[in-house]
Amino acid sequence: MSLSPFEIRMELLKMSLGQLTDEHYANRSVIDNNWNLKVELAKQAGTPSPEHPGYPPFPTENEIIKKAEILNNFVSQSQQLLTEKTSKKST
Repeated sequence: MSLSPFEIRMELLKMSLGQLTDEHYANRSVIDNNWNLKVELAKQAGTPSPEHPGYPPFPTENEIIKKAEILNNFVSQSQQLLTEKTSKKST
């Protein structure tokens, strides 16, 4: 069963949201780990703990759509290359 163009676009949006969300939370984790290390080092040194640097903003709707367009371009290009190879073999 093949997907309709609308379903394909929806899947691409879901994929882009998933990828950007994973990246966002991975970045948050790195920030937290680095901050926790700095807090522990400050405690050991007897110095004031640094302030938390904050987190990057969650991906916006525009960023999600842009990522989906990149994925779509890749898929479309791959399909075009496959079609070209198939047509060359049949000639």
